[in-house]
This record gives sequence, structure tokens and C-alpha cells, in this order.
Amino acid sequence: MKVYPLSSALLSRWRVWPVTALTLALLSWAARATAAVPVYSTSGRVATPNPYRTTVVPILGTTLESGIQYPERAADADLTNYALLNTLIGVGAKTSLRLGLSGAGGTTGQRAGIVVGNVSTTNNLVNVNALGDITLRTYNSSDQLQEARVVSAEVARSLLLEGDRPTQLEFIAKLPFTQLELEVSGLATASYKLKVYYAYAVPTLGQPQARGMLSRFTGAGSALTPYYEAGTSNTGVVSVCAGAGVINPERAVDADLTNYAQFKSLATVTCPPALAVDLEGTQPAPAGYYAGFVVGNGGLLDASILSGLRVTTYLNGVATGESATGAGVLELRALPDGTYQVSFPTTKAFDQVKIERIGTVTALDDLRLYYGFGVEPRAFQGTTQVLSDFPVGQTAGTYEVRSNSVLCVTNCGVTNPQGAADNDPSTVAMLTVPTAVGTNVELKLNLNAAPTGGSAGLAGYRAGVVVGNGSGLLDASLLDRITLTTYDAAGHLLESASGKSLLALNLLPDGRQELSFLTTQNFAAVQFSVAGGVSGLVNIPINYAFADNRAGGLPSAIVPLPVELTTFSGRWANGAAELSWSTASEKNSRHFIVERSTGNDAVFRAVGQVAAAGSSSSPLSYRLRDAEAGAQGVAMLYYRLRQVDTDDAQAFSRVVSVAVGKQLVAVPQLEVYPNPAPEAAAVLVRCPNLPAGGGTVQTYSSQGQLLSEVLVREVATSLSLPALAPGLYHVVLRDTTGQVLVTRRLVIGNR
Repeated sequence: MKVYPLSSALLSRWRVWPVTALTLALLSWAARATAAVPVYSTSGRVATPNPYRTTVVPILGTTLESGIQYPERAADADLTNYALLNTLIGVGAKTSLRLGLSGAGGTTGQRAGIVVGNVSTTNNLVNVNALGDITLRTYNSSDQLQEARVVSAEVARSLLLEGDRPTQLEFIAKLPFTQLELEVSGLATASYKLKVYYAYAVPTLGQPQARGMLSRFTGAGSALTPYYEAGTSNTGVVSVCAGAGVINPERAVDADLTNYAQFKSLATVTCPPALAVDLEGTQPAPAGYYAGFVVGNGGLLDASILSGLRVTTYLNGVATGESATGAGVLELRALPDGTYQVSFPTTKAFDQVKIERIGTVTALDDLRLYYGFGVEPRAFQGTTQVLSDFPVGQTAGTYEVRSNSVLCVTNCGVTNPQGAADNDPSTVAMLTVPTAVGTNVELKLNLNAAPTGGSAGLAGYRAGVVVGNGSGLLDASLLDRITLTTYDAAGHLLESASGKSLLALNLLPDGRQELSFLTTQNFAAVQFSVAGGVSGLVNIPINYAFADNRAGGLPSAIVPLPVELTTFSGRWANGAAELSWSTASEKNSRHFIVERSTGNDAVFRAVGQVAAAGSSSSPLSYRLRDAEAGAQGVAMLYYRLRQVDTDDAQAFSRVVSVAVGKQLVAVPQLEVYPNPAPEAAAVLVRCPNLPAGGGTVQTYSSQGQLLSEVLVREVATSLSLPALAPGLYHVVLRDTTGQVLVTRRLVIGNR
């Protein structure tokens, strides 16, 4: 089954994920959808002002058909039945069919649509140009019009010329509805036949709210300058190349997430453009969060762009040492509004993200850079996933191989098909693409519903496969030869999607690729098929098929981290370990759990719990005494803090160590006061708890330039900074080996 967007103007922009909302703003409607059960036009309620008629034309010796034939079949309980819509001849002539949904109908945020199909006859193919615009309308129970969307004739013809598979025409509803109407305009010369299977309201995979931060700040123009650095990447992010760099960099850090900066089209090896953006909030994104950018070019991007991009993270102006480039590391995901997410999972905290163009891939010319982000991993995960992962040696009957739709006794084009059906992650099926035009190879994989105890894939879920690199990455131009199809447990064909206009193609961080589409019916198996006669595809490793409820891309709501933890420390006092911590602010915080490890293994165990304030904008302090610390039989203990929110989300602090029977070894500190400061002369820098041998205090500009360097000894009390212009700076304390001990942001003047 195929899905098309509802206007030709949006066709190129919506090719990768066309079944979601028409604009980014509509995502919020999807997030509020509460109904979990799809409904169909199985109520028997059907109406049309165009009854079926035949007209004999003696001169031509033909019979013309018009109106709706078998309308009741689009409203019965069999979703494979269909009515036949025959367009009326005449400019402005319209043929319509209205179908009532069962139950209470559809709700706000659901996918509202009608499934149609082509009639595979020679005359119908010739008369496809007689098909005019298609309009979808929703109505409430009082027959009041709720919404209307137009599918252009150009889009309708292109989808119907590709075969007779059931095809979705749909949009995301902004208002509740109980009826859907399909109206088709005719032309003056000929009639056209259209199958109408059923109407539906299917829950949207609503994006979950997730924690994180974006490059999103208030202000405009020069007021945004402290939050970004733009130029070329050959000397950090400072531009030394005329005619290269970034256009309108401030738009990547303003409060409007639809604004964008752009790489200049002039790109050379010596002058690659780069943009670094700060992330909102006063605390960094924790280790494990995804770091990346939302990008686009107004059209279709594919995996080839990743070889020309690098994403790097920073903390307090200093590179964390984490950087990702290329298809084997960076992840590329299509977002519902036609943009793309380029990101990678981190292992270190960060508060700034930089994107660089390091290659001359044409698709990167004038690349749009919408905003940077640091977002928790659950933003990219669903709550349910079912795979084709049957036990090794027990895959008989769980897969089928077909050639030209004929079941194969031998593998005929697929080597080791059981490798995509078992639960061994090291095995794959290898599909060899046929060379002859008009041939195809298919691998159908059953989904293992045993872990869920119910249906494998539910209506509205994604159906898809994960494939390896094989002879090369799939890209948008090769997707037209690939088809995904779903089947029920009895082996009946349900829905299909084919081509770059319908299939979502996501590149995973390990280099594999994920192809999928959104369904409208429960399903038990997914089939992957490739048509022959295409260059560029030779062998495709197939890892597994899947059904899941993960929505595509970033959530519609990114909320700040709930607790701003300013300190966490421990010390030995009076025969026990005393742990203390402070917060600058809290939001929806339930409690803190102190966890201990002996260091003999990686296991942390809870030793106590302290209730949190809930929500507070004032500094707060907490304390917990671990009276059992001395009984652990080790000389050193390790503690961390687990913060739990009211929605059960959790975050962890850094780990601190406590020497049993001794005071905690002093941790080097860097004190910069006041901060912000009206001028540099007012700033004093202190370095308590310096290690033996002292260290070095360095001052960097926001562009990463070293401005000053002062050696400090343990006896030093305070230091003064050099003359600094108003702006953002980073003060760094290093030990005698050059290792970074502490970093602090410093603001001079009004930021």
C-alpha cells in the first residue's frame, strides 16, 4: 500500500516520510492523540449522489460507465472488497463516495484516509489522464464539514500508473470526524475507473516528549552572536577564507526552529565551512545523549551526504574528543517536515555542537542548518518492537523466497534466507538483485510475536527491514526498485509501499539502513522485494524484518533537563561517608537516590533516598549519611547520584570517591568570580586544591583562541585576567601534564 502527500507542490519535500503531518506544527496534534484503536468504514453506512449508470454510444459502439458501482463493498467488514468509482465525463464533473466509520469515529491527531487502487486494464491505463483532482473531506456526525485536502491530479496519476496495489490517500486530522468522503473530478474526454477499498482513522505514532536542549535562544541579530561561531573549519571555527563559510549563522540559534543558516556553495578542501552552536540551558547534555543538527536542502537527501559532514561536541569551549563523520558513524533520519536529523550517540557530556562540511558532495551545496541539539536516547526509541528473530535451527516455515511472485523450492536469488529469520545477529540473508528487466526477487519474513504475546504488528506501526551495506548504500534513486509488503497470519497481502516517495530510509549509526512505511492494518509478516534491471545494486544483506511504534525523528517537544545539579561531593566523617549535593533549580523532581560501588565491579547499589523539592527556582542543598560504608571491606568507595522525576525518568551525576577512614582527597577546583562580570579587571580566579606541582590557567575566546596562560602553584591565592573585551570566554585549569582538570564559562559585559 502506498501513501502520497496531498499537493504536488509538497511532493518533492515530503518524499521520505509522507504519511505524517502536513506541517511541523501538526505534530503537536499527533502527540495529543489518545485513541489507541484504529477504526474503518465497516459500519455499512455509505452514501453517494452518483449511482452507477451505463450509456451506450452507438456511433462508437462502446458503453460508457459512470457513478459508483458496488458502493456497499467499501463499507462492509471485508477490507479486501472494493467499490468501483467511474469518473463522470465532463469538465467540472465530480463523482463522490462518503463512508461512515465504525464506533465513535476518528479523533484529533489521527491519520484520516481512504484506500484506493488502480484497475489494471489497458483502457484504464490509457484513460488515466481523465483522472482529475482528488479531494478528501471529513465530516462529523451532524454531517458538518470538518476538513478538506486536495490530492493533485499529477500525484494521483503517478501513483496509479505504478500498479494496482492498494494505496493510501491521507492526512493528519486536526478535528474529530465520523465520516470520510472521496471526490474525484473528471475531464471532458474519457472516464476512469478507481477501486475504493475502505476509509480509516488510524492512531498516529505520536512523538514522545523528551529531555534535551536545542540551540534556541531569545533575541535577534547581534544579540545572538555569543551563541554561535561560524566560518571555516581549517582553524577551529575562525574564518580565514574569503567567500566561504556560513550565511545567516544567527538563524541557527534563534527561537524560530524553522529558520536556518546555510553553508555557502563555495566549498574547497582548504576552506570547508563550519558552524558551532551553543545549546540552551545552564548545564551540559549528559554523556549518552545524541548530538547533532537538523539539516535540509528543500528536497531529498540520502546517505551520500554523510561522507561530507563532520559533527563534533564541545564542553565549555574545549573539544570533548568526540567527533563523527561518514555513513558508518553518523545517523541520518528523515523528519516529518521534510528536514533531516544528522547525529551520533555520545559518551561524554557536551554543551556545544559543531557541524563541518569536509567534502565537496554536491548535495551539500547551500545545505540548510536549522538548529543543533543534544537529546536523550529515548527520543529515538519506541516502546514496542517485534522482529523476525526466531531461535536458530527453528526457522522452518518462518520465511519464503519468491521469484516473479512464484514460490521457490530452491533459494533462487536469496542465499541463506534463514539468516534474516533467526535471532543470531551475526547471520544475514543475501539477496542478489536480478539483472533482467521485468524480474524480481522477494523474501518474506514472519515476525516473532511470542515475546509480545499478541499481534506482531499493529495498525499504525512501522513495518520494515534492516539491510546492510552489501555492494553499496541504498540511496533515494535506488528505492524505486524496492517494495515492502505486509501480510496477515494467513498469508493474505495487506499493504505495499514502493519507491522514494513512500519508503522511509534511515541510516543507522553502525552503517546499516532501515527501510519502513506506516501501516493501516495489523500484520504478521513483512516482505522485501527488488525488481531487476537497475545498476548500482548487486547484493543486499538483509538482517531482519521488524514492526515497531517508534515515530520518525525528533520529538515535537524538547524540554529542559529537570534538575540543575551544581555540586556533588563526599567525605569521611565520624565513621561514615557523608554525601552532599546542591541544585540551582529543579522541575518535577521526585527524589534522589545515592548509590555506592566498592570498585570491585561496575555495579552500583542504592544506599539511601532523599525526597526532592519537586519544582524550585532557588538553590537547594541535600545531605545523606552512609553509616554502612565502613563495613564494605575496601579502602575506597565510589558514589553517584540518581535523580528521579515525577514521570520516572532518571539521570545520573558524575562519580565521586571517598577514602574509608580518611577525608576525601581534595578535588581540584577553579573559582571565577564574579561571573558574569562587568569588566575583566573585576574578575578574580582562585584554584583551591591544586595537585602537587601546581597547574596552568588558560583563557580562551569563544572561537577557541588561546588568549592567556598563567602558571599557578599550590600557594597561589588568586589571579587576575588580562584585558578582555565584552563577550564569552572559557577559563581552563590544566595539570602539569596538560590534562584538563576544570573548565568554567566566563561572561564579560552584557551577554
